Amino acid sequence: MIKFRAWDDLLNKMLVVYRISFDGPVDGVQVHCYLDDRGAEGSTEYAYDGDGLILEQFTGLTDVNGKDIYEGDILKTKAGLIQIVEQGILETDREDIISGFYANNLSDDKPHTFSYDDEVIGNVHENPELLKG
Repeated sequence: MIKFRAWDDLLNKMLVVYRISFDGPVDGVQVHCYLDDRGAEGSTEYAYDGDGLILEQFTGLTDVNGKDIYEGDILKTKAGLIQIVEQGILETDREDIISGFYANNLSDDKPHTFSYDDEVIGNVHENPELLKG
């Protein structure tokens, strides 16, 4: 399942994205988010035109506790390493491009795999203190 969450830099709050549209009244992309309660009755909806919003995609994996793993999440491995989930190009040569989600170890700043055995302990926006060694 493809799904996103969004960090609002102005509100300092993680938002639930329920729709991304390309045909709104504003030129470009609009991101439609719930500001509270994930769409429960009476929850506040808002459409963003992209300013101050950081979209983060679900990786398709869950952690050891069943929590969804997104870009920007901070993971703790079984070995105790702290990693940040990122997305990008891992390797290129003349014939192949390898891209996707990976975990960046804080200890060596290299891409690594991550797994169901890892634990989401926070994210880079709400828990920056976890990134300090």
